[in-house]
Amino acid sequence: MYNGIFAVDKPVGMTSHDVVARVRRLINLKKVGHTGTLDPEVTGVLPIVVGSATQLTEIMQERDKGYRATVTLGFSTDTEDQTGEVVETSNINQVDISKIDEVIESFLGDYDQQVPAYSSVRINGKKLYEYARKNIEVERPIRTVEIKEISRVGDIVEDENTISFDIDVICSKGTYVRTLAVDIGRKLGVHAHMSKLRRTLSCGIFIEETTPLVDLTPDDLIPIINILDDIKKVELVHENDIFRIATGQKLTDIDMIKIIGSDLDRVLFTYEEKPVGIYRKHPTKPGWYKPFKMFLTREDLMK
Repeated sequence: MYNGIFAVDKPVGMTSHDVVARVRRLINLKKVGHTGTLDPEVTGVLPIVVGSATQLTEIMQERDKGYRATVTLGFSTDTEDQTGEVVETSNINQVDISKIDEVIESFLGDYDQQVPAYSSVRINGKKLYEYARKNIEVERPIRTVEIKEISRVGDIVEDENTISFDIDVICSKGTYVRTLAVDIGRKLGVHAHMSKLRRTLSCGIFIEETTPLVDLTPDDLIPIINILDDIKKVELVHENDIFRIATGQKLTDIDMIKIIGSDLDRVLFTYEEKPVGIYRKHPTKPGWYKPFKMFLTREDLMK
């Protein structure tokens, strides 16, 4: 039985579902999923979770994302990226090249970003792209996102009608990099879009740690415990503790202090260095902990 994560470098032209299907065939297992959709035109880090690691999706998606994107000034598209129809053009002669880096760096920190029209965010029960495809105008929400790192990499490339440059971005969950490209152009006084995107970081996995899909083998599976290195680990020793945790029993604050010696928001219990389950403070019952994600049963541990 496979339980873990494949760190895949998704190629261009494939959907995230295509990659999941390929992995299912590779290991002959149905319980396979991904941790965040990448459009067919986008390449890069796509963590594929298999077996009991499918329970990690919620945790992994909380982590920062990283991208290398190409911003192209001179025209905008309805999808805000290279796949859309051109809707507005600008004269790039009005762009002050010397201000580009300053404008890019001005996005560092929190900024209010309007969700793009072509997105899966729901308004009144329908996804925004459903309205957009029918040319129906709806009010799109504005969300505060965080740009944790941002810088230009490489040269600024100019031609007759456009100016392009690459940026590296580390950002919070929910950030639309194509909208960031549009907003950079807006600050420079011209229309813009994102003309290329590669995800370089996702769920704590960097692009350097991935394997191209064509080269993927079962030996590339990353154990669950390796992905949870940001959560406090406690090795279970006593039979009574093993039984209570493996059977998913709720614990009191006092129980938790006896087992782990402190009071934490969440903890990963292990047995013989195998992940048993994650417990966290009960969201509605002060003084209690409850199982959050369980990976092994008591029967699994006794095998």
